[in-house]
Parts: sequence; structure tokens; C-alpha cells
Amino acid sequence: MSNPEAPEKRPEAQAEDEPSQGPSLVLLYTLVALALALAIACAAMIVLPFYRRHTL
Repeated sequence: MSNPEAPEKRPEAQAEDEPSQGPSLVLLYTLVALALALAIACAAMIVLPFYRRHTL
């Protein structure tokens, strides 16, 4: 019937052995943080002239 000496092949075992092929989370989070910082800087540059005119 089945060979007792043959190793069993399970999909779970193969998935644990191979590294993930998905995108790097560190890279994604770095890009999100950079985009957030650029958005804040852009918003500050838009608001800053009105803030300075109001305080003078």
C-alpha cells in the first residue's frame, strides 16, 4: 500500500520551509511613513502663509 520509509508530503510543512513571497512589510511601512511625512509637509506649506499673515 504505502511505503513506510517515504516521508509524508504535507502542504503545511512546505509552506513553513519556504520564505514568504509577499512584499516586504518594512518597505511598505517605510513608504507609508514617507508619504505621511510628505503630506504633512505639503499641508504645512499651504497653511503657513495664512498663519503668518494672521499673526502679523
